Amino acid sequence: MIKCPKHKRLMLTFDAFGTLFTLREAVGKQYAEVARRHGLSGFTDDQITSNFRQAFKSEGDRLPNYGKTLGMKPSQWWANIIDATFHPFSSEKGLPENLVPDLLARFSSAAGYTLYSDVLPFFKSLRQIKAASNGESAWSEPIVGIITNSDDRVPSILSNFGLQVGLRRHGNEFQASVQAEDDINFVTMSYDVGFEKPGSEIFDAAKQMVPGQDRFLHVGDDLQKDYYAARRAGWEGFLLDRDAKQNQEIVGPLPCLRNLQELISYIK
Repeated sequence: MIKCPKHKRLMLTFDAFGTLFTLREAVGKQYAEVARRHGLSGFTDDQITSNFRQAFKSEGDRLPNYGKTLGMKPSQWWANIIDATFHPFSSEKGLPENLVPDLLARFSSAAGYTLYSDVLPFFKSLRQIKAASNGESAWSEPIVGIITNSDDRVPSILSNFGLQVGLRRHGNEFQASVQAEDDINFVTMSYDVGFEKPGSEIFDAAKQMVPGQDRFLHVGDDLQKDYYAARRAGWEGFLLDRDAKQNQEIVGPLPCLRNLQELISYIK
């Protein structure tokens, strides 16, 4: 694998969902399980899955980017989806009082997701690299960030998994300092920026989060939204293809990772 040149100030970013973590179980199954605990019945997991997909698409078409353009909070956007998903099975009184808050809490924490097995070992290795350098080699201490088409749940999900996530966000980059002890120094979310991947605007916004870097590398699981999008934005990129599922889409040689630990040899 090509080594990252020494003395380059590297900004290393990751996609979040599908790259660092994924669903613990299918959304429909989790929604149905929580709803049954609140006394709702008369539906199957498959019905809830179908309703959720329809509601998610409808809300996304009507209010893109979690309703940001209309000043809507992501929690209300998701509440609308939950209400539409269960509406056919609710009573005249509406949904049980705590169903929406419970589902919002579940998918804002580690409860609804599972961390990929290579993530914590990767960040442990990265901490060891930082400790060994004692701040003497800027190239060996990359600034680490997240670039995600998501809302404000991502930092809390990652923190719940035991990662140290800094407070630096798009819009407050001059209010939150970069801490050396953080595993993730900043998070750039489409809700904050107003643009989603594969647009270059969100990559440009990430560049501004920590000025002074001169090498930029993004890692993600989506060929179009992560790898090609990063390249179009002038970044280097790696496709994280753990199960070799995207081989059929790839034409010609492409920098691929099978796991995050392979990154260590690149940045060490």
